[in-house]
Amino acid sequence: PQETAPAESAPAAAPQPVTPDVAPPVSATPESQPSTGSSTSEPSLDFDLLAPEAEATAGLLDPELEGQLKTRRTMLLLHQGLGLGMAGGLTAATVLGQIQFNRSFRGGGDDRSLLAWHRGVVIGTSLLFATVGALGILAPDPVERAFQWDSVTFHKIFMGLATAGMVAQAVLGILATHSYGELQEPKYATAHQVVGYATLGCVAAGIVTLTF
Repeated sequence: PQETAPAESAPAAAPQPVTPDVAPPVSATPESQPSTGSSTSEPSLDFDLLAPEAEATAGLLDPELEGQLKTRRTMLLLHQGLGLGMAGGLTAATVLGQIQFNRSFRGGGDDRSLLAWHRGVVIGTSLLFATVGALGILAPDPVERAFQWDSVTFHKIFMGLATAGMVAQAVLGILATHSYGELQEPKYATAHQVVGYATLGCVAAGIVTLTF
């Protein structure tokens, strides 16, 4: 048998160069980027952390209300300071009155040397008392407050009683002066003395209530 020579194999194809997939250039501007339907817009982070001062304070206090509150604060500070001075004057008037009472009706020789001093201190204290009361009453109060039993309420009650006591003292003092040497003089003087101590007690209680 005739031997056939093996067929020569075809030469292998030369390998083709592989080019890598290059992504298309992306533009730096966001307008040139393609938008997808699934993407959602993110909230903007461009905001001011602190509001301007004019906007932060606007509407909190109008000028009229702020002016009334400043006036009230000033008047109540005067009310407090003059009130302490009035309490000191009332204490001095009570001490002078007690010494004069002892001299006139308790074997002190009926010496009326302190009567003028007592009267002068009483007149000065009464004017100061009226000034203190007017400052407390006329001080503007633009803020509405519901009634409650607090220290301010008790202060007003005690000072109202003290006002009645000051008026009663004035009347009794005048009656005692005009009844000098008569049987009614010791009675008027005693009543004047009792009301004086009660008035001083009401003033002291009115001051103490404000410390709580």
